[in-house]
Amino acid sequence: MSDAHEVLRTRYTPYGSRPHRPERGSQSLMNATVRRNLNIGDRALPQKPPVSKKTWFRITIPYGRKYERSWLMNAIRETCSVPFNPVEFHCVNNRAVFFVEDTSVANALKQTSRKISAPDGHKVAILINTCNPPTTIQHELKPEDIEQLKQCMSKRYDSSHQALDMKNIHADPDLIARNIDIVLNRRNCMVAMLQIVGDNIPELLSLNLSNNKLYRLDDLAGLHRKAPNLKILNLSCNQLKTEHELDKLKGLKLDELWLDNNPLCDGFRDRSAYISAPISLPPFLFLPHP
Repeated sequence: MSDAHEVLRTRYTPYGSRPHRPERGSQSLMNATVRRNLNIGDRALPQKPPVSKKTWFRITIPYGRKYERSWLMNAIRETCSVPFNPVEFHCVNNRAVFFVEDTSVANALKQTSRKISAPDGHKVAILINTCNPPTTIQHELKPEDIEQLKQCMSKRYDSSHQALDMKNIHADPDLIARNIDIVLNRRNCMVAMLQIVGDNIPELLSLNLSNNKLYRLDDLAGLHRKAPNLKILNLSCNQLKTEHELDKLKGLKLDELWLDNNPLCDGFRDRSAYISAPISLPPFLFLPHP
């Protein structure tokens, strides 16, 4: 009986070392060696996606809003020792902001700070900070998403009037049903839409972009090349705050521009002042909705 108790005590050692198990063959030895070499445990771990080695930088130019974008970017390019491609140029309050993804470019831009004399005599400061990838880079459209967008735009195109209705496109039921997120205030979505226009309907005369939460028009700057005959542009019910955004439409030869229900209209005392407001664009008609 004492021998039986001795056996039980020997077996019940929950915190002790496990008894040595016999080998199960050379394959087990190989697997164990591979695990040791990879420095992982017996349990398989999910593979992590490769970490991007790209470093993004936010480039900030204090008081950059007061300078014309084309002059500012040309001056920086001429002064910077390294060619670069600015991503998502826009303005935040009085600052001009864009992104670059190369460390050497960021360092070169840093060296240009206060080496550019603005037309008002001030030296242009350039501030550099590391940051996360900009929104448009994080939300790249897949080829199949672009194809679905193309089909959606085809349904929204009125060939008899050469008019494209992209109103409230982010809420389009066909796109939502396919879980495709098209938000035109993201650069990748706007660029994709303009590319489809240029490739398929360059004869476009009327474009409705109302109700798309647009707060800047940087990505519409190339619209005049994609649709050179465009005459009517509807930007109503967006979030455009200043007249400076309209400078990005300079290449267009519009007959009608609709701007109702944008914050920039709040500064006008009445609609007649809104229609006749002087801005730095070729003259065309501003029509508020009746």
